[in-house]
Amino acid sequence: MGENNNLDLPFKMPPFCELLGIEVVEIGDDGSSVLKMSSHEKLWQPYGVLHGGSIFTLADAAAAYALAGTVERTKQFVTVEMKINYLVPVKDGIVEARARLLKGGRVIPIDVEVFNEKKLVAKAIATYIILDKNKKL
Repeated sequence: MGENNNLDLPFKMPPFCELLGIEVVEIGDDGSSVLKMSSHEKLWQPYGVLHGGSIFTLADAAAAYALAGTVERTKQFVTVEMKINYLVPVKDGIVEARARLLKGGRVIPIDVEVFNEKKLVAKAIATYIILDKNKKL
């Protein structure tokens, strides 16, 4: 997870994401991010391909970091809903999620594309909400 050390992350990588080996590659102040992880046997489902939950978690984390690059660090936000379409199974290699905010506001849609070795393998749309300053988690 060495690449995370070179970035000024808005928050610490959640332990579950660390368990999956997710790394932040870049965070843009334009509402974009790129995160990656490696596909390996411990993350596969019974048929020998990357488990959909791993891909979903990568996409959700990419959405969160894309949003984090645009809001004050004192703000808290959470996923309200997320939908994903799996297009191609992933066996080996690096899986990369590229997220971008579709519009600003308090309720924010975020588009995420997931690639394996430059091939689009999943497409997700997430909705996040920025919490009221008086309502912390």
